[in-house]
Amino acid sequence: MSYWPTEDGWPYHDERREEIDFGAAVDDDVLSLQVETHLLDDLEPLERQVIEAHYGLTGASPRSMKEIRGDLGVARADVRSALGSGLAKLRTHLTG
Repeated sequence: MSYWPTEDGWPYHDERREEIDFGAAVDDDVLSLQVETHLLDDLEPLERQVIEAHYGLTGASPRSMKEIRGDLGVARADVRSALGSGLAKLRTHLTG
């Protein structure tokens, strides 16, 4: 049910207006992030693994840096460095 303000400030129900499902719009945004995985193609393998795991881009739940370090068996500094350099590359790619 949609309510829109009138000139006197009181809302009225407008049956002509289409209901907007804001949750659906968010789902579309998430889907578009998943579709654009080609953006990750320019990353080093470790950068890609860390970014995908940290942000849950493969459909799994997002992982903490500590969990990623344990999963991949690499040093904390390597995980932090891979995340930083990978995000920098993505920013450069997106901003042109």
